Amino acid sequence: MDSQLYVFLGAEGSERFALLANLLETGSRILVHVDELEFAKSKGVPEESLVPWKWIDDRIAIGGDIPPGSELFFTAHGRQSPVDFVEGLRDWILGKPVELARILTVLHCSRLYNNEKLRGWYDACIYFSDAVLLGCREDVPSRWVDDLIESHRKANFPCLFRYVKKNRIEKAAEVLLPEARRISLAFEDSEDLWDEEGNPISEIYFQRDEAGRRIRWVPDICDFL
Repeated sequence: MDSQLYVFLGAEGSERFALLANLLETGSRILVHVDELEFAKSKGVPEESLVPWKWIDDRIAIGGDIPPGSELFFTAHGRQSPVDFVEGLRDWILGKPVELARILTVLHCSRLYNNEKLRGWYDACIYFSDAVLLGCREDVPSRWVDDLIESHRKANFPCLFRYVKKNRIEKAAEVLLPEARRISLAFEDSEDLWDEEGNPISEIYFQRDEAGRRIRWVPDICDFL
């Protein structure tokens, strides 16, 4: 039986680990970058539930055992590019007994509200996501949050938008339903990725120029933390 994989994107300080501590069930595992292990434990995640990961030669490497058929929560590094992570995750999944259930972004509303230059970083996260969890809304006008949701709906984003309240997800069962609602094609079967004219479709955020630089630029989150 394959393990169900839930991926959590989001910046450092968005309370991802406090939220995950409330989602854990017996046998669940949280995959956490080695730099963030102590922080995860400080937010109430039991040490026995943690599995460290790190980059080795631009590839994701896991430093622990994963019980077969378990529920996995894989957290991106909160100070790194979500595009690099998702691309690495796509390669890591190949050939493993893991089924991608959903990708979720934990959005720090206050930080984005106070710095519009962060929009590009969160746009990338939301592009890859099946659900967006709206947290850290203190001192953020409700109208701003409503406008954020409506702007994505008008742009035909199929992802869900749900609130985080006291480190718990609104309608958690609906949010964790293993059903794709993302725009990204990164995890689709390659043989299905062809346009109407028979040309291969490539993931827009993964495209690079002749110098190897990503064509679609994403801000460095460390500039805002």
